[in-house]
Amino acid sequence: MIWYIWAILGVFAIVFEIATPTFFAIFLGLGFFGSALISYFVQDSLILQIMVALLGMFVGAFVFKKRRIADVPSSKIGQSDEFIGVGGKVIETISPEIKGRVRLDIPVLGSSEWDAKNIADTTLEKGVLIEIVAIHGHYLDVHSK
Repeated sequence: MIWYIWAILGVFAIVFEIATPTFFAIFLGLGFFGSALISYFVQDSLILQIMVALLGMFVGAFVFKKRRIADVPSSKIGQSDEFIGVGGKVIETISPEIKGRVRLDIPVLGSSEWDAKNIADTTLEKGVLIEIVAIHGHYLDVHSK
């Protein structure tokens, strides 16, 4: 196989890696570049080229899995999901049609008071204890505890 075909495949794999956060396509690209080198220096070696490409892929997959690159747990710090379940108290009545206001036990994204909407079709009176179900930018979805 002509060496530059392997090199083009390697470039496509690297570009694909840049476009996705997988850290796996880079190993495909390295295998393809290895095959391009073999093809450049050793003519008529298609089987060897394919074996080098596969070896690069398998070594990459082994390193990828061994180091547990894909198994790193993501942190919720700094994301709004980390605040789901935070409690608080209604300070302005929340009806099914109209948002009210709540004061939270701990500040959420820099503020202790938020506009809130009840996820149930009931009215939450002032003083009722609530819990955050979701955060939608500038208001919270809550339900009574």
